[in-house]
Amino acid sequence: MKIVLGTRGSQLATIQSGTVAGALRALGHDVELRVIKTEGDVTTGSLVTSGGTGVFAAALREALLAGTVDIAVHSFKDLPTAPVTGLVIGAVPTREDWHDVLCARDGLTLARLPRGARVGTGSPRRSAQLRALRPDLVLVEIRGNVGTRLARAQGPDADLDAVVLAAAGLARLGLSDAVTDVLHALLPAPAQGALAVECRADAADVLAALAALDDPDTRFAATAERAVLAELGAGCAAPVGALCERRGGRVGLAVKVLSADGTKVAGRTVEATPDDDPEALGRRAARSLLSSGAAEVTPLGATRASQLPDFHDDQALWSPSGSTDLIGRRVLLPRADGALADALRAAGADVDCVPLTETVIERFPRLPRDANWVIFTSPTAVQVLLDQGYDPAALGRSGVAAVGSATRRALEDAGVRVALSPTGSMTAESLAAIFPSGPGRVLLPCSALAKPTLAKALRAKDWTVVSIPTYTTQTLSDAPAGLHEAWRRGFYDAVALTSGSIAQAVSTLLGPPPERTRIVAFGSPTAAAASDLGLRVDAVAPTQDASGLVAAVIAALG
Repeated sequence: MKIVLGTRGSQLATIQSGTVAGALRALGHDVELRVIKTEGDVTTGSLVTSGGTGVFAAALREALLAGTVDIAVHSFKDLPTAPVTGLVIGAVPTREDWHDVLCARDGLTLARLPRGARVGTGSPRRSAQLRALRPDLVLVEIRGNVGTRLARAQGPDADLDAVVLAAAGLARLGLSDAVTDVLHALLPAPAQGALAVECRADAADVLAALAALDDPDTRFAATAERAVLAELGAGCAAPVGALCERRGGRVGLAVKVLSADGTKVAGRTVEATPDDDPEALGRRAARSLLSSGAAEVTPLGATRASQLPDFHDDQALWSPSGSTDLIGRRVLLPRADGALADALRAAGADVDCVPLTETVIERFPRLPRDANWVIFTSPTAVQVLLDQGYDPAALGRSGVAAVGSATRRALEDAGVRVALSPTGSMTAESLAAIFPSGPGRVLLPCSALAKPTLAKALRAKDWTVVSIPTYTTQTLSDAPAGLHEAWRRGFYDAVALTSGSIAQAVSTLLGPPPERTRIVAFGSPTAAAASDLGLRVDAVAPTQDASGLVAAVIAALG
């Protein structure tokens, strides 16, 4: 019979599709490969925010439903766990090597990488497990096809010490010689190394042809592993690892959930027989994980208001909507990874999050509980009090106020209702403008470096303000290895400064930026601090939130 196989035009996709096409031709079928151009083929944003290569799956699935093609070949790990009405997985061929592997300069292994080595990966799952094993490494967000990522570590213009890739993809491309270490300690993504051949559910003749390609053991393993994601409410890029293997007459399913920084982990191994339902096995393993505290390790939609868009959105796989304004641009964000970095990646930027400062807790007196209001101006202030055993909601009789969306989110994540928070510019001045008039007492737990702007404005409204420094921010003794050279060479198109202390750290540790590197400030106070340090500010975020920062970076880079 004649079968039209839809494929992306990339080298890896055509190789994978060609393997399936060859197997079908060997069975006597006439197979035509038809290239389907997808949104993913012109998008290089982060896996965290683009929804992984599911942006490729969307166009292929649309072609299937429209009848333009009869089958499509996917990397099974990249498909959303939710089924698409009208489509089924007709075959799961024998799985390739499921391991993650290291491809490093000079033949280095993970254990031999020097402290501060720069390692590239686009996967939060890999990042979390690497941080757990080697917290001293600097992990760099990378995107692009396998060849592009490999060149970042082993090419003539390499700027990284190593990259982490899937063994299966390298094998299919004939690049296995680039592997310098097999990372046995890393659990793979669910269904990693397996292919899924998808077709229309009503195409009986196509389903009959595909049945000959199906490997029952691989289908069982992939189904069980993906059921873990479905039960957890997680997506394919979340820091969840799963591996199902047959061991004689038994089947073992190892699962693991990690925090993004790798410091927290929940793991389980459950067993079954090959005759058991793989879907039920995966869901049982997921429920065991949840009972062991997995929901406290990373946000999971199964147990709370989901924050998984920070990792991956299943719906985005079907209806991708990522911006492409910053495709190909490299941005340095000298702070911990988070929502700001995710927003830049969603616009297509390659973002390196490299903290240049550290938080130091101040010794402060017992906080009074007689204030009418307590105001938080940063997520750090919230976390410091939580770590010291305070209930932020109990500190203000009339309510809790917050400056900035990140601060508000930190409070709400802690179960604190925020009664007052400005929108728009979200600055201290904007909070003061909407704050009610006194008299009364306002408690302001803040940074020792905080300017008195907010306190002065509130005192002008007849409030008694008790400002208590609870922490300070210090510049690190040195920047991580490799960052100096990347900065000097003008590797970054832009650097985003989100506070005066970060501007100070950049000035102290890296010095003035090259001419081509644009400086973006997260609000006018940061811009003023940067200017005072002699740094040229090219754009200022119109609002102190993720969208404001993205707008400023786009403006700075034209």
